[in-house]
Amino acid sequence: MSCPELLGRIHDFWRDFNTVNRWRFPELSPHCMQKWLDLDLGRVDYAEFKRVEWMWRRKPRSFLGERVSGYVLLVFVASILLLIPHLGIPLAAVWCLAMVVAIANDTVRLARWRRDYESGMVRVIRSRRKAK
Repeated sequence: MSCPELLGRIHDFWRDFNTVNRWRFPELSPHCMQKWLDLDLGRVDYAEFKRVEWMWRRKPRSFLGERVSGYVLLVFVASILLLIPHLGIPLAAVWCLAMVVAIANDTVRLARWRRDYESGMVRVIRSRRKAK
């Protein structure tokens, strides 16, 4: 990987991490979204709806999980690493830095997925308007 390509990827990551997301829809499965928007499956592009379902199944899972236990584990491991004489502080610092990078990566992956998912839902809604 060349240096300009690496810098481009880092720039894209940083932009996606710092973007203020204004979502148009709640984070619902396609079938719940269908009920929420009162979509008739017979009047929408079925291929687009299947694509949105496929994207929903691909929703990224969080590295630390959805509950507090993952974050408690992160702090617990960092605290245990501090007990190691002479190496504890650098090891805990490396551990915390790695976890910050993992959490940032989760944030960016979810934001990118959500953007793609919403654009798919917009295509489904537009296909309904064209069918009328």
